Amino acid sequence: MTWWSDSILQVSAAVAVALLLWYRYLTCTYGKWKGLGVPGPEPEVFFGNFADIVKGRTPLVAFVHQLYNRYHGRRYFGVYGGREPLLIIRDPGIVHDVMVKDFSSFYDRTADDVSFKHDKLFNHLFNMRGEQWKALRSKLSPTFTTTKLRSMMADINDCSRRLIDNLNEQITKNNGIVDVSEVSAQLTTDTIGRCAFGLDCNSLADPNSEFRRAGRDIFKTTWKIVILDFIRTIGLGRLLDLFRMRGLPDHIYDFFDNLLETTMKQHESGENSRNDFISVLVKLKNDEKQNEQNKKLFTDDILSANTFIFFVAGYETSASTISYCLYELAKNQEVQEKLRQQIMETLYANDGKLSYDIIKDMKYMDMVINETLRMHPPVPVLNRVCSKKYTIADSNVTFNVGDKLMIPIYALHHDPNYYPDPEVFDPERFTDENKNSRPLGTFIPFGDGPRICIGLRFAMVEIKTGLSEMLSKFEVSTCDDTPNTIKFKPRSFLLTPTEPIRLSFKKIE
Repeated sequence: MTWWSDSILQVSAAVAVALLLWYRYLTCTYGKWKGLGVPGPEPEVFFGNFADIVKGRTPLVAFVHQLYNRYHGRRYFGVYGGREPLLIIRDPGIVHDVMVKDFSSFYDRTADDVSFKHDKLFNHLFNMRGEQWKALRSKLSPTFTTTKLRSMMADINDCSRRLIDNLNEQITKNNGIVDVSEVSAQLTTDTIGRCAFGLDCNSLADPNSEFRRAGRDIFKTTWKIVILDFIRTIGLGRLLDLFRMRGLPDHIYDFFDNLLETTMKQHESGENSRNDFISVLVKLKNDEKQNEQNKKLFTDDILSANTFIFFVAGYETSASTISYCLYELAKNQEVQEKLRQQIMETLYANDGKLSYDIIKDMKYMDMVINETLRMHPPVPVLNRVCSKKYTIADSNVTFNVGDKLMIPIYALHHDPNYYPDPEVFDPERFTDENKNSRPLGTFIPFGDGPRICIGLRFAMVEIKTGLSEMLSKFEVSTCDDTPNTIKFKPRSFLLTPTEPIRLSFKKIE
């Protein structure tokens, strides 16, 4: 045998050993659920059970819902995201324990191996961990007190009135057909701009405004975003730090850096004296100079990231709820007419004006919106990471620090055990009597417990005001372009329709 042949054999052997070790690394976790007697589908190498999701064949919400139904009668089942074990909870009692009762064991949404060191816009309240999350949450919570929400009503009403002008133009131009997905996004973009940042985003007047373009670009799903998300899912997030990889286009980072800088300067100079979200950030920034701890907690990058998440969460989830609600009302005319009657009676009794307290007391409106959120929760699943060793009651399943679980919000909301005929739109499910008859953990569109959505009350006021303005002036119905059923974008982490929702609007004479 020549030296050349010997070298080839040595290289081949080294490659074979390396591949074997790599295969062992990828698959060594795959026996976990079977060893604990936890049911679940068989994983495949590298992707685990998420191959169809990563490849864009199946939306995550559909994948989880299908497995939820397959393991009917089980309290939970196990899957693998790449090589990472992930327990999906079916039992609403366990869901409530994780999110509320035993929150101290599951207060994080991301694991320590997921870093946003070089993707700064994602180091925000939703993703923050431990003490940093607690500190920032306590500082930002005062943004949405009752007093501040009352003070925002003038801006919310003004944006809703602009919406009506926009709809009148569209109806004339498009023979009554309106893309409610886009109109709702324009409304909520303008509203969050005014209420959180003191800025006129002008999206309703100009659909191609800088703010609206930024909103659209943030939610464009690219292969880069899919790959980065999967790398984090399989526990290799540190690679993104190593290669300084970021998920969004560069102009988005520049936009939010400039937004924060501009609005903070306006507040500091006294040019803008509004008591809004940015005013809270200005105070945090000023406190930073006097408090050594705040220098670490409230850096410019962290403040910029939270400007980003307030903008994104403030417009996208509310916009999708408004558009889905209009879609269901267009298909259920009796419900629409009953809701319109409440709106008209409320407006008549209050000289045509809507205040925070009036909006808060519109009970049937609450029922309609809650049924919309049941059928179409904006965030269809939530993740939790174990922060303290925890054993599920009456089981042999123990979570160690860093272990992950998933809460299938959409599947729980569509479980016929809790909501008979779950595909039927029925606001009566949310009478006080019916709500009290269901277990805790079966209706969680905004999450629950200490990590419940911080802007929940603002979102409800924004949604109610927009719907009140529209339904008091227009009848909404389906048209030839309205989908019979909604299909979801495969690679979106939100419940995003694949096609715009178009409906017919007719002025009420």
